[in-house]
Amino acid sequence: MKRALAAAFFVTGLAGGGAGLCADAGSVKVYDAGELPPNRYTVIKRLWTQDWQSMFWLPTYTDAGSAVSVVTKEAAALGADGVVNLNCVKDGRYYCYALAIKLR
Repeated sequence: MKRALAAAFFVTGLAGGGAGLCADAGSVKVYDAGELPPNRYTVIKRLWTQDWQSMFWLPTYTDAGSAVSVVTKEAAALGADGVVNLNCVKDGRYYCYALAIKLR
């Protein structure tokens, strides 16, 4: 039952924005904490934590590099210039979350 529920949310997530994962992540810069003052950017979206699906499923990866890559690709698909507050957590597998931002 849990796998079926997780699969349903995964498919729902892909239908809602999976096509955007093909965007160029190279155009998105990862800013270190404190590198930008908050008045220099606008938050577009809280990646992987803002949506209600995150209560049931988070994308996980075998290594941190893959997890960061997916976060930056998602930010690029939203038209973000960068990400801040990037955090990666390892609980058997890696997942990352961040704020997608647009510079002012």
